Amino acid sequence: MPLHELAATSVAVRLWVPRGAAGDLAGGARSVLEGVAAIERVESLDVRGFRPTATDIRVDLRAEVVLVADAEAADLEAGFGVIEAEATVEAEA
Repeated sequence: MPLHELAATSVAVRLWVPRGAAGDLAGGARSVLEGVAAIERVESLDVRGFRPTATDIRVDLRAEVVLVADAEAADLEAGFGVIEAEATVEAEA
């Protein structure tokens, strides 16, 4: 089901942020999300946890995003750096 007809999309995401990315950890995570083709814009982001590795930092977060028209929840995981994503959609009241 396309999600663009619904008001808000809250996503739980695990992704990779490159070490040395400009700014702080949340800014690096926001950059990764903004690069996902299915996401039109990131409204808010809350880092829930992280785990450094040799070359990247694995970040667990919850974000409020606006999806592009005809985007599906499964499209989020096609984004570069996204390990897994789960969307919870809240319909407009």
